[in-house]
Amino acid sequence: MKRQLIIDAGPFETRMALLEENTLVEYVPVIPDVPAPGMLYRGKVLRVDTSLDGAFVEIGEELPGFLPHVGKRLHQGDLCLVEIKAVPTTQTKGLVLTDAVRLSGRYMVYCPGTPGIHASRKLSPELQTEAIAYAKVRCTPEEGLIVRTDFGGLTDRSAFDAELKRLREEWGSIQQRYLASLRPGSLTESPEIRDFYRRILPDPEADIITNSPALFSRISAERAALPGGATVLEATEGTLLFDRFPIEPTLERALRRKIWLPSGGFLVVDVTEAFTVYDVNSGKDTRKLSPEDKAFAVNMEAVRAVLAHLRLCRIGGIILVDLIDMKNPEHQSAVLDMVLEFGKRDMGEVHAEGITSLGILQLTRKRTGLPVGSVMQELCRSCQGCGHHRTPRVTEGEIRRTLARKQRSGQVGQYRILCSKEVQKLIRQDPLMADFRFVLETGGDFTVESLPDSK
Repeated sequence: MKRQLIIDAGPFETRMALLEENTLVEYVPVIPDVPAPGMLYRGKVLRVDTSLDGAFVEIGEELPGFLPHVGKRLHQGDLCLVEIKAVPTTQTKGLVLTDAVRLSGRYMVYCPGTPGIHASRKLSPELQTEAIAYAKVRCTPEEGLIVRTDFGGLTDRSAFDAELKRLREEWGSIQQRYLASLRPGSLTESPEIRDFYRRILPDPEADIITNSPALFSRISAERAALPGGATVLEATEGTLLFDRFPIEPTLERALRRKIWLPSGGFLVVDVTEAFTVYDVNSGKDTRKLSPEDKAFAVNMEAVRAVLAHLRLCRIGGIILVDLIDMKNPEHQSAVLDMVLEFGKRDMGEVHAEGITSLGILQLTRKRTGLPVGSVMQELCRSCQGCGHHRTPRVTEGEIRRTLARKQRSGQVGQYRILCSKEVQKLIRQDPLMADFRFVLETGGDFTVESLPDSK
């Protein structure tokens, strides 16, 4: 399969897009100084909550992070080195932390202070045994390793030893920064860029294209150490790199609430704090099929679209898909089989929990970072996320009542009213507004300000 990883680096944001057969399948925006899983912090314990068996830790971000399973190891005021384990999808919750630090490489995950040697389950049993034996003699009793799948493709094990040396040196540098820092804050940058291109780098059918000279040099150096792998290309610095590929139009469609299917059916997407819901509708599907066969056909198409949407928008947690009702158990089994088949393509580890008696497909997906929607969009200032605005007539009534309250509180005089043209028209028609002196200006939702009274 032909794959292209496009890395568009800018001063305020680095955007990464993965295309498979010229179709956008993954998108990761990386913003400097925004917390991401894998980042390390110097923290200070604010308080220990014994009922939660956890500690709230100040890490220099807006909200304290939560470190679970602390037992009696930590107390208020203690300093600790912690790693971001998970980033919440809402602005009201802090980061989930862990003090079991892990440093990722291509051939291993280095676990300082956590003894134990493990190997990827994707390796054959023989290779797992060989990998564990090889790593065990190279680790101290205070170190741990998880040998990754790429170990199986190594013909020269010196690359494994060199990476272990590099990760030890990286850990030593992190400890020095931790001891030298004076206040809670981050010790490392986001690993998302590195982890993304390293996942694609071993693929000989892939191209990695970037407009950053620094990234091009770094990726090229790592590519040179591989016996085979992706082609690394440098685009002209500062060019509109994404404009060369079908990226932004696809992304814009994926962030809409309604997603159309090729058959004419559509999905309606609702994201809540607890879970994400997809509602499947047959819409404009005009295929001449029996109701059961049409429901099955639309559901199969919809579930494929849901799995692609989860991967592209990095949606994790609990996912509920309200399918069109199917009576045939074989059709339900076919939907679950397809989830297993297509879920293997997703690094987010999708699992099907079954279809309920109400026809709701239950899925879970591992959170791999902030959802794309929460990074690229913000709450509407008018509706605050409910998805609806006040009508012009309701807004006009609220403005009139706001003026009455201001007069009652002693703010008598002239007012400036910022509102839409539709609301301005209703204000001019409202006889009760004759009790107030005001000027109208075109604005967003609405604002009422007192003006100095000129006599």
